[in-house]
Amino acid sequence: MNENVRAMWADPRFKLLADLDRLLDGNKIWGGMEWVYHPIHPAKYRPMAERIRSELRNMYTEYGVEE
Repeated sequence: MNENVRAMWADPRFKLLADLDRLLDGNKIWGGMEWVYHPIHPAKYRPMAERIRSELRNMYTEYGVEE
């Protein structure tokens, strides 16, 4: 495995983004002629929203940026 790929997989932000992509893409259903997107239930999106906000706070701190 390439070292860059290994480093990317080790970054916790990659895991968060991969989980977010899975959540957003997982609610689409083939409707016969096109993809239909169903609303995401709060039980699924609230934990993800909290993870994203937490990671954003960490990135603000890491780069010394104030909200």
